[in-house]
Formats: sequence, C-alpha cells, structure tokens
Amino acid sequence: MLECLHVVLLFFGYGVLATTDRPNIVFIVADDMGRHDTGFNGGDVRTPNMDALAAQGVIISRHYTLPSCTPSRAALMTGRYPIRSGIQSKPLPAGVPLSLPLTEKIFPQYFHQLGYEAHLLGKWHLGYETPSHLPTRRGFDSFFGYLNGYVSYYDATHSQSGVNGRDMRRNEEGAALEVYGKYLTKVLSDEAVSVIEKHPGRGGLLLFLMHAAPHTGNLAYPREAPPGLATNATDREQLRETVRHLDNSVGDVVAALNKKGVLNNTIIVFFSDNGASTLDELYHYDNFGSNWPLRGEKMSNRDGGVRTPSFIWSPMLREQARVSQELFHITDWLPTLYTAAGGKLSDISGSVTIDGVDQWGFLTTSAAPPRTEILVDINDVYGSESYIIDNWKLIKDSPPNQPIAFASKYYGDSGDDFTYNELEVDIRRAVNQLPQTKVSYAEVRKRSALKRRCDTTEEALKVDCHSKYCLYDILEDPSECKDLASSHPDIVKLLSGRLKDYRKVMVPTANFSYDPRADPKNWDDYWSPWMEDEPGSGASASLLLPELLILLLITNILICVFS
Repeated sequence: MLECLHVVLLFFGYGVLATTDRPNIVFIVADDMGRHDTGFNGGDVRTPNMDALAAQGVIISRHYTLPSCTPSRAALMTGRYPIRSGIQSKPLPAGVPLSLPLTEKIFPQYFHQLGYEAHLLGKWHLGYETPSHLPTRRGFDSFFGYLNGYVSYYDATHSQSGVNGRDMRRNEEGAALEVYGKYLTKVLSDEAVSVIEKHPGRGGLLLFLMHAAPHTGNLAYPREAPPGLATNATDREQLRETVRHLDNSVGDVVAALNKKGVLNNTIIVFFSDNGASTLDELYHYDNFGSNWPLRGEKMSNRDGGVRTPSFIWSPMLREQARVSQELFHITDWLPTLYTAAGGKLSDISGSVTIDGVDQWGFLTTSAAPPRTEILVDINDVYGSESYIIDNWKLIKDSPPNQPIAFASKYYGDSGDDFTYNELEVDIRRAVNQLPQTKVSYAEVRKRSALKRRCDTTEEALKVDCHSKYCLYDILEDPSECKDLASSHPDIVKLLSGRLKDYRKVMVPTANFSYDPRADPKNWDDYWSPWMEDEPGSGASASLLLPELLILLLITNILICVFS
C-alpha cells in the first residue's frame, strides 16, 4: 500500500513540477503591422508599452515571416516551412475545404509534453472544415477568437464574396453576442488578463494573443475606427490610433503578469505575422500601415512584406537591451522556446523535418548566431520566390499579369513630419523593478531604425525582377534598390540552387474553391465546420498529456485498492 502511495504522490509531484518550474510564454502577435508602425523601430507611431519592453529586451531587426497570414501562422505553429504542407501561397478563404493538415503536430501539442497549459485568443486562420481542425482539437486547452482571416471590430462578423456570418467562439460555441458592440482589441486584451489571473501556479502558461489589429475589418474604415478617434482623422492617423489600442493591450498583459507576481518568470514575444497592407489593390484591405524604408507590402517577398517588427523580453535574457541584426525566422520560435522551457529538441525533430533553428543560446547570451539562411517563400500560385544567405537576398517577383504584382511596389509613409515624444507608462515602472540593463528609448529608436539608400524609388521599380532573378545586399541596401545579380553570378547560382532543392520537396498548393455547404445560414449564422471528421482523426486519436496522466493515476489508485 505504501508503494502505491508513492506512485500517487509521484503523479501529483510531476504535475507541480511541470507547471511551476517552467517559464510562462506569452506571444502577442499583430496582424498586418508594418515595421515602421512601431516606435522602437523608429516609426511614426507612439507605442510606449512596446518600446519599454523592446528597450530592455532584444529587438530582432531581421525577423522574417511569410508574406501573408495563413502561411506565417502555419510556420509558427509547426516550426516548418509551409511548402511542406501545401498552404504556402495565400491566406485561406472562408468556406474552403483546406487546412493545415492534421498530420502536422503544432505548438501546444509539443508543449503539453512539458506540462504546459495552452490558450489561444484571437485569430486562428488555419482551417476548420471538420471539428478536428478546430484549435481545441489540436492541443489548445481553450480558444476565444475567430476562425477566419479577419472580422469586424465591433460585431465579430466575417464577410467574404457576399457571404456573411458570425465568427467569434468561446472554445467551440458561438460567442458573437458576448462581444457585440465592444471594440475587439480591448475584448481580446481583457480575455488575456482573465486567462493570466485564472492560471494556477507561477509557470507553465503558454498564451497566444493573436490580435486582429491593425488588419482592417469588413466594413468602411470609419465604422471600424477605434473609440475616440476624431471624425476628420487622416488614414494614417486612423492607423496610429488602431496601433495605440494594440499597444495598450501589451501594457494590460504585462500589468496582469506583474500583479500575478510572475513577470520575473515570463518570456514575452512580440511580432507581426507579415508586413503592412499599405495600398492593397487586390483585396482592398489597405490599412495604411508603413513598412518604410522597406520595399513591398503584404503578399510580397520583398522585405516590406516579410521583415516584420519583433522583440523578445524576459529576465531570463542575460544579454539585454540590444538590437540583433542576425537572421531570425518565424519557424525558429518553436525550437527556441521549447529549449527555453527545458525540452529536448529531439522531442520535436524526431519524426519530422523541423526548419526552425534553436536560437535560445543566441538570444540569451549573444552567442554565435545559429541561422545563416532562410527560405523566404516559394509561391507556386503567383510565381514569386526568394531566398536569403547571410547578407544576400535573391528574389523573383510575380509577373505583372498576376494579381499580387502590385505588392512589390510600395515603400509606405516615412513619417518625416512626425515628432515622437516619449510617454511614461505603467509597464515601464513594472519592468524597471527587475534587474534589467537600462538603455534610453531614444537610443533604441536610433539603433533599430533603417535608412533607405535609393537614389530614386522610380529607378528601382523599373528593374525587371520577374523574368529573371534580382540580387540585393540586404544589409547595405535594406530597401532593395540596387540589383547586383549581374556582378555576382556565383551568388545567384548558389541561392537559386537552394530554391531548386526546396521545390523538390514542395507540396503544391491545393486548388480548392468555396464549398456552398459552408454557408453560415446553414450553421446558425456562424462560420463553422461543415464536414464530418474522418474516422480516427483529431484529438480522439491521441490523448493529450494531462488526460493520460489522469488515466494513469486512476489506474494506479484502482490497482492499490484492489491489490
């Protein structure tokens, strides 16, 4: 009987260790936010809460994503390039029977192995044609958010191609009425605070706060404007106010962590899923963000579409208050934070190819950077592709007759007429309580800002990069102005060879069209799963770690009782 008691205590002890000895990990992800839409990158938007964290953390100046929402989120969740799962080319439309395959293991499923409790707030956008594709069937302990690529900020509806439906869920039940009339950024922020307050223990929390902001909503922009915005505000002023509410959310989250007493055991990661949609000629969801001085916007392989604002903050970082100019890819977050949480990389890469690189050692100690190459994208639908090695970037733009050809043209607003004033916020006092390296915010802005080195943008845009490859020294020429392909044919050959190798393993993008069965009118006016699960699919096919532990515990208790 005593041996049985030891077994029971062991199980309870495992649960305690799994949740209290692991750092909390909080992702705050913006949607369609440009590099120049942040204060810490020298932009013309006031983001004092983000600036306070960035100034005492590591600003990741060369943080690369994919050109649009779904591919970036697939890369984040799997640690794998989306070409491996066939969803690399464009955002998933509503009602299309295409999702991140169920064979792909994702972030929360890995972290359940370490005893984490995982929550997703906000945007999913990885498909939902069957119940097994819902976030709560793929490892998340809770979900409060929307399934498609965007929603109205005030009534949580998603409209696409003339089809309208509600799109807000609490776990798997409709929750549109719960948020009606409330501003979405504040709704998601309050929910994040609630999750933090309710989380037991001091560690073991994995929270994804996937904001809608500053992506546009469904309706005319004044309808979607944040509360308190002046009616005569310019387009750019509307964007700044939208980002200000997003910045307030960052402050709310940090304040909640501080009040809980767990800020000193937390890792906070911020980034945007892709670049700003400056002037969107295809989808018309231009949010007037700015990627200045980077060329291109959302949907483009140019740096304006894929080099996004990012930082990581934590007392666990021993080399703080710095701007990293080393390569970092969105796939790196899974192995990097799995290591930070005490996991073994072999648990991730044992059965599948992981493209992400563990950068925890580099982030914490300024050790030698482990990543020197990035597959930016291969878009087999629109004919664009790009690859980076060190300072060299090879790119082929979409042909002019493709609908996303516009995306490589724009540089955004420089904000030269904007005066940035530092603002005192509560978050600054909270992080200053911890033993961080101090640095002035003006210095941070100066160190992380980029300068455009084009003589004229018109000349740069005349260069033909769709019938042949163009090559840029991206460190010397971050605005991609001067094509160096003719003077460095050996570099072109090397990088184009890398692209050729990846095309061999690429799963072609599936060509699915809208399924009328998905019409929300068939599902109580909600965008919902409309197809049945295949036998053996979903969470029922494999138990999550907490469920397994409970079953084993019950089994051992029964053995003790009846032995």
